[in-house]
Amino acid sequence: MPTKAKLPNTQKFDYQEVLRDVARSMVRLKRPDRLLKLITRFIDQQFGLAHASLLVFDPKKGHYVFVHSKGTKRLPMGLVKFDSDHPLVQWFSGSKKKLPFQKDFLFLSDVKKMLSRAEFRMASNSKGDQLAGIQKTMQNLKVELLVPGYFKDALVGLLMLGRRVNGRCFTTQEVTFFQTLAHDCSMAVKTAEYNQNLVEQNQELAKRLEEIERMRNKEQRTYYEIMRSLAEEVHAKEPYIFSHVSEVERLGMMTAREMGMDLSGKTKDLLSAALILHDVGKIGIPDNILCKPGQLTQEEWRVMKTHVEKGARILEPLTDFKKVREIIMSHHERFDGSGYPRGLKGDEISIEARIISVVDSFHAIVSSRCYREGRSIDSAIHEVRNCAGTQFDPVVVDAFLRALRTELQKKGEIPSALAEHAAD
Repeated sequence: MPTKAKLPNTQKFDYQEVLRDVARSMVRLKRPDRLLKLITRFIDQQFGLAHASLLVFDPKKGHYVFVHSKGTKRLPMGLVKFDSDHPLVQWFSGSKKKLPFQKDFLFLSDVKKMLSRAEFRMASNSKGDQLAGIQKTMQNLKVELLVPGYFKDALVGLLMLGRRVNGRCFTTQEVTFFQTLAHDCSMAVKTAEYNQNLVEQNQELAKRLEEIERMRNKEQRTYYEIMRSLAEEVHAKEPYIFSHVSEVERLGMMTAREMGMDLSGKTKDLLSAALILHDVGKIGIPDNILCKPGQLTQEEWRVMKTHVEKGARILEPLTDFKKVREIIMSHHERFDGSGYPRGLKGDEISIEARIISVVDSFHAIVSSRCYREGRSIDSAIHEVRNCAGTQFDPVVVDAFLRALRTELQKKGEIPSALAEHAAD
């Protein structure tokens, strides 16, 4: 803010340049209180007043409060507040019609002139009482000139100016200057207020979205646990393979690590969920087919294969598990394209589904079913290896066998079929 004249009224200054500085400050300063302080300080320095004060509406408190005052007789901040029914506020907020003086500013001398007229003194319930209240306030606060600041016809605040120390009167040019300053201040205050409201609304929205997300995650976790229970229920129908779900998950994660997959965060969660829930659709398969001790008929096999689509439909409420549904839909596809339900092949099948295909088949071979005894690990290894390139992805098979060898080696058990798969 320019300070060309250190002594009041000894030099002239460029009003337009000052106003341009105010406009630049409005853009530069994020906090309007700093701009208001600059303006009151500038008025005090340039005009030599008893005080220059700013009264601004506080929307949170619902009344007008002094935000800054400068001068030898500056007003105490925070000790004075005006409600919306205060005479000063009413005068500048009400209609301009039928008033003897325009309302863009108000001198104490004009108030006294108006009160001296019989029409104000004699009229009951009129502007007389209002003017009397205004005169009392201006005299108590030692205010010579009031300049309102508006934003879209709403009174934002009042610039209150005390008498000049040298006793000179305000010129028309100076009053116009104060009016522009008051207008610019109002713009700055309302813009900051709107921006702050927007920030607060965004913060509140963010909190609400976080709460919704927490509730959604809680619901999804609950539904996921239900799905896990359903998956275990499917296998609990056959007591010998009750632990199949957990074992398939363990073998699958072991294979993925061996392949160097990134198992941090959501990737791990999705793979784990797919391994656990891959056969959840079997809950919709009749027991007489699911637990049949003999070979399935062509029609029964057609029904059995529908567990893939059933599982995907069951998982539809889990919006975060879209990838899991896709994995479940693909875990019975074959590497050579002869699988179901879509006949995908090679890289068309997700890597997670290719992993599940290997570990699920391996564990199914070594597990006892109601219609057969489980086979040896050596036998299962030979079958998995023989199906590499047709039913299974050879890369996944190789990684699985390496991981299995490492796992069994820890237990001191190394099947002969794994002899050639030395740990890296």
